[in-house]
Amino acid sequence: MELFLDLVRATAALAFTLGLLLGAAWLARRYGLMQGQMPSLTKGRLKLVEQLWLDAGRTRAILIRCDDQEHLVLVSPTGASTISSKTIYPEATSPAPHAVTSATGTQS
Repeated sequence: MELFLDLVRATAALAFTLGLLLGAAWLARRYGLMQGQMPSLTKGRLKLVEQLWLDAGRTRAILIRCDDQEHLVLVSPTGASTISSKTIYPEATSPAPHAVTSATGTQS
């Protein structure tokens, strides 16, 4: 009987440990922490717009936005260099459509 309880306890501990590992892996994948990805920065002025891996996980192109500027940066094991920068102009807001009177006399 004691052997059976030890086996049940060991199996439960293994299941619990595997559950914790799977949960941590899911959270890491959900929030972009796997494969060297950076979590999104949404509260500050700096935002990671997009990144593209160029070779076997060593070199990547990163598009970063700060205020009204976008910078394309090449990051490799030997360092980082800015490829291009440009100013982003906010999209012009379109005017509200005019009310049109229909044949029934109601505005739409």
